[in-house]
Amino acid sequence: MTFLDFLWVVWLAVFVIALIIEASTSELVSIWFALGALFAVVISVIPGAGWWISLIVFAVISVATLLCLRPLANRLLKRNTVRTNIDEIIHKKGKMVKGYDEYNHGEVKINGVIWTAINTEEKKPLPEGTSVEVLAVDGNKLVVKEIVG
Repeated sequence: MTFLDFLWVVWLAVFVIALIIEASTSELVSIWFALGALFAVVISVIPGAGWWISLIVFAVISVATLLCLRPLANRLLKRNTVRTNIDEIIHKKGKMVKGYDEYNHGEVKINGVIWTAINTEEKKPLPEGTSVEVLAVDGNKLVVKEIVG
């Protein structure tokens, strides 16, 4: 028995290792090499096929799938940005429960939760009871503006 008789085991090991690496990441990293190794396993069990043929098949299939299928896979797997709970607050309307002035942060109640609030117009006070809209989140503060009308 020679090394060539067990070459398929080597390619099978490369296939399994590539799959393990792929499973441990969230991106398409090594699936291309797993496919190349799978084809190399098939080639290596053909009697009379030299080790260099399976190596060439591995390289060609890996590079071809990487170049051809990766852009398609990225397009198909492209995830839409999932808004977090804090992002859901943007554009919500609420009432000031503690007034805002240029020296003190105010507080606004949104969805039953009281948040520290700052005004987009820093020098303009927002008295308690003022209706506001959330424009952005800055750290743990909500950036609000007065709703006129």
